[in-house]
Amino acid sequence: MTPAAYDVAVIGGGPGGSTVATHLARGGLSVGLFEREAFPRFKVGESLVPATMLLLERLGILEPVAQGGFQVKYGATFLDQETGLGHTFYFLRGMPWPNWTYNVPRAEFDTILLDHARKHGVQVHQPAAVTAVAFDGAGVTVEAEIGGERAAHRARFLVDASGRDAFLAARLGRRHRIPNLGKVALFAHYRGAHRFPGIEEGNVRLYLFDGGWFWWIPMAEDLTSIGAVIHARTARAHDATPEELFASMIRRCRAVHEHMGGAEPVTPIHRVANFAYRNAPIVGDRFLSVGDAVAFVDPIFSSGVFIAMRTGELAAGAILAAFADGRFEARRFAAYERKVWRGVAPFFKFIDKYYEPAFLDLFLQPKHVFGIVRAVLNVLSGGSFIRMPLRVRVSLALLFGLTRVNAWIRRLAGRPVESRLDW
Repeated sequence: MTPAAYDVAVIGGGPGGSTVATHLARGGLSVGLFEREAFPRFKVGESLVPATMLLLERLGILEPVAQGGFQVKYGATFLDQETGLGHTFYFLRGMPWPNWTYNVPRAEFDTILLDHARKHGVQVHQPAAVTAVAFDGAGVTVEAEIGGERAAHRARFLVDASGRDAFLAARLGRRHRIPNLGKVALFAHYRGAHRFPGIEEGNVRLYLFDGGWFWWIPMAEDLTSIGAVIHARTARAHDATPEELFASMIRRCRAVHEHMGGAEPVTPIHRVANFAYRNAPIVGDRFLSVGDAVAFVDPIFSSGVFIAMRTGELAAGAILAAFADGRFEARRFAAYERKVWRGVAPFFKFIDKYYEPAFLDLFLQPKHVFGIVRAVLNVLSGGSFIRMPLRVRVSLALLFGLTRVNAWIRRLAGRPVESRLDW
């Protein structure tokens, strides 16, 4: 196999890798993308946020996605079994993004994105397992196994879009797990599960119960993604198979148990552990990371695909600027790093507070005062990573301030204030 020379090599062909590769190719750079799995392949994370639609439009792929026949969603429904509180949030009209989005089988959605990258000239190696990288003053050598053969490929720059594997951080840096967010998820796809009528059919549902919470994501063709997120220690304490543990959690959550009805699984039960972290470094001399290779946020607010695509978009802008002036040192990408951490911060903040009773009291009984509900919806839509107006920042600060006051009131009344799903 003859090694190829690229301007940029990308490790990973998920939404982050496909996005950055397409933008770079459209910007005139030669791009080689190395994806270890054959597509289509099963992947969790099926629910998008509305701001994703803006990214798809800028990527030039909104029409192919619209033709995919995916389930439309207009909002998200939250229900707490322990308190009986619940609320449905509907996305805002009049924003730069629509008030709706899609629930998508990731096998199909990711394939559309990767095929789009190919159409723009990205050379996709698939399946291709990257085994090593070596940086030098002129670029990077990427060693990959493709079709049983090993080859070295040269590039002037590297993008790590390898997802939770975090290829570069695992070899050059470290992973910092987020306190109070160490969880285990069990999930599968089902047919025949309950559907809400009318406009609510596509609503993502999130059911909290005493041991954790469930996601319920309706997709097209009577397919539903159902997953349980529980304490890591709960999973360790159960001497059971994933199937037995998942069934046990379903029995503990009344709404999920009732809505399962005669639903039949169409995939095995999958298990993912320790899925909240930040990686470092995410930029360096001649490299940067995007998507889950940067950080992974607890999936409550369906932000994973959006964060991957948004960081991919920002990364492409930073890389194109670097090629324009021929500078590839780490400090050249400091602005990109600041934008990334500033963009994911609201998601981490919401998720950290989400498990606290004092926050749930307010979140599930929202009052339309001081712009708080609008600010919450800005985050739930992904808008906080596109733009964060001062009024939104002020409203969110007020919400978290009220949460602290409510925690103080609950403590005085002898009511619990500790996180309901900590380590």
